[in-house]
Amino acid sequence: MKWIGIFLVSPLWGALSTQLFLQTWLAALNFVICLIGFVRGAVPRKNNALGMGVALLSSVLFSALLDGGFWLLTDIFSFGRTRAENIVYWIVAALSLLYMLPQIPSRIRKAWRSAMTPGWIEMDILKRKVSAISSE
Repeated sequence: MKWIGIFLVSPLWGALSTQLFLQTWLAALNFVICLIGFVRGAVPRKNNALGMGVALLSSVLFSALLDGGFWLLTDIFSFGRTRAENIVYWIVAALSLLYMLPQIPSRIRKAWRSAMTPGWIEMDILKRKVSAISSE
């Protein structure tokens, strides 16, 4: 059971928990961005209110998944109790963080444009459709 924790559970949970942690904070930041957009009113308030709802639900969901996964692995299945499991977990979590961090600024810019620039959401959807058609 110890080897399963070291070679399977710790690496998988290290990558997944890092993703869930970053998604939680990104959703919380998206909520704040949509709130600012709601107050500014350049984009229809309905869009930013919907964005705040999605961001709030996403933040709660990712946070619950992170907490539930931690509870399940540590309290129910007793993983993460050995030093080797913890070392493997933190190495994989750090590598995952290094991989995911460069993606965050573009996601923040996209959320900012969606909340502040009128018509940007529609333009982004149109660009994705055109690129999907051209790649066929």
